[in-house]
Amino acid sequence: MQLMHPGLKDILLIEQYIKTKKIGFLSIETPLPPWFKKITQSIPNYSIGLQLRREYRHISMGIRAFRLKDIDTIFIFEIYNQHLLGVLPLLALTGKQVLISLHGNQQFAMTSKIKFFGLVYLKRYLQLFKNLKVVLFEIDDHVIPDQFRLPASSKIIIPHPILSEVTPNLSLGERLPIDAKIKIGVVGMIRQDKPISKLIAKLQEYISSYTDQCELIIGTPFAQKPGYLDQLGVALYDTTKEEDYISVLKQIDILVIHYEKDRYYYRTSGVISDAGSCGCYIIASDYPVINHQVNFPVPIGATFSNFDEIGSLIDQAITHIRQKGQDNHWIWREHRSAEAIAKLLFPQNT
Repeated sequence: MQLMHPGLKDILLIEQYIKTKKIGFLSIETPLPPWFKKITQSIPNYSIGLQLRREYRHISMGIRAFRLKDIDTIFIFEIYNQHLLGVLPLLALTGKQVLISLHGNQQFAMTSKIKFFGLVYLKRYLQLFKNLKVVLFEIDDHVIPDQFRLPASSKIIIPHPILSEVTPNLSLGERLPIDAKIKIGVVGMIRQDKPISKLIAKLQEYISSYTDQCELIIGTPFAQKPGYLDQLGVALYDTTKEEDYISVLKQIDILVIHYEKDRYYYRTSGVISDAGSCGCYIIASDYPVINHQVNFPVPIGATFSNFDEIGSLIDQAITHIRQKGQDNHWIWREHRSAEAIAKLLFPQNT
């Protein structure tokens, strides 16, 4: 199954830990008919064509739900608020329990009227159809204004899953060699909601004072790489392919990441989850969901409110790595495994 967010694929493993329920999984990431794709791509306004393709995928997902005969629960991996009009009736009509993961939809509804109206529509359905429930990642939505919250009886909260196929570099009790350089990394697409350029300047300033102890590496898809990165004199890695992206994370000791508040205040970070799975110590923006992601059930990093804190947080991170290695990461993983998530989703059936 193709997923919009590959870091969620461990949810596909939960059924092996459930005794009496059968789970069917659906994603909107489905191939489009060539004729439909061609027609929508010919529309001069790109946004209109894109929304039509997304609408097709949502309706198609709703229709596919009726083909899941011998299952008890349908897990929906992703939706867009603005495309719920047609798909929610189809999901409700299946008569099965439906779990819908929301990702950043409540966050996006704060700045988009059409996404807000979609959220209102979803809230009405959740009140009418008790078999429909939403899955929230990390924390409840009490940290956002009331109009964006969902009915208390309709929410299930789970941690963002780990990547089970990767593990921290250091085993329990193992420590870095005393002469090993600490690799500080910045990884991700360089776009408006991830202002990596600001981070890079601050990290270069820090590393310039500790060149014999630290080095900076940057991982980003080269197809979208801005030209100025080539002038920085740091190690650059192409993370276009999934295996290369994971390879870079496995090299990093400390990952530093910043997101804009209006897009990530109430939203998980897939990069943080992937990096934590690989054993990276995380230094990230101090927003409620990300703070929980970094600190539950034990800290695997720290959060900052402004860039001036980053230097001291790196000092703390280096001390933590030298003294505690990646021991906390192994504990953090246990609470974010498919088995742990299965117990939260189906407490009576595990």
